[in-house]
Amino acid sequence: MSGGADPFDEAAGSLITAVVPQPCGASWLLLPGWQQSAAHWTPVARWLAGSGITLRAADLATAADGCVAPRGTLARTEELVDRLLAETVTAEAVIVAGHSAGAPLAVLLAVALPGVQAVVMVEPVASHFGTAPPCAAVPGMPGVPGGLRRLRDQYPMAAEATLRSIDAAARRLPGSEPAGPARGPAPADDRRAARAGQALAATRVPVLVVRGQASALLSEQDARTLAAMAPFGRCVTVPDAGHSPHIDRPRATAAYLTDFAAELTEHPTDLRRSIP
Repeated sequence: MSGGADPFDEAAGSLITAVVPQPCGASWLLLPGWQQSAAHWTPVARWLAGSGITLRAADLATAADGCVAPRGTLARTEELVDRLLAETVTAEAVIVAGHSAGAPLAVLLAVALPGVQAVVMVEPVASHFGTAPPCAAVPGMPGVPGGLRRLRDQYPMAAEATLRSIDAAARRLPGSEPAGPARGPAPADDRRAARAGQALAATRVPVLVVRGQASALLSEQDARTLAAMAPFGRCVTVPDAGHSPHIDRPRATAAYLTDFAAELTEHPTDLRRSIP
């Protein structure tokens, strides 16, 4: 694992932040899930940095503040994608990863960027791709004081050291503090879900679906369905993890990601096969 390098900002005003610096590493672009940020990926990012990967995270909350279309609509998603495509460092991404609500954005960005070599979807929500009805509820931020107590209530499966790392990173990384009172994500309209599903089916690069074994939002069957929608899709399951495997089991999650990246580099034809 990489040493104690400090996170740093990209160019002033950029929506993209390098979670842990690795100037010579391959650039991955992360789209965090609802009410998460670059800080939540610090533990995984340090393991990735040790493998020569720079994880850059988009500040989706700030990007969304500049959108005018209603939340949950296709127009809003298109605005977000356009804003991210306008960022210079976005074009450098070789892999685009998205967690939960960030997964559809990751797919839409990937199909628009010619240099992207693969897509990673961590705990995507099946209804966001039109393959399942909307979830009855999505776990939200508990109404308790901030810091470690809030993190412990929200991520009961995570190690204490992981939560402390996230809490410390949230104080340093831009865009990592919650922006206002907690609120549930707006339900996606049918057009937005259909567009994400079409984009997933149109991918021409390998797609990895990462599921937490104890996830309440992504069943094993839904994970396989989403992977099968991509021409070159596969799925893996992180043991002893829920909807945020990067927090519950950061080292195991990083291992799946680095193995995927290594196989992509060393045996690309092995990944360009559809799931049976």
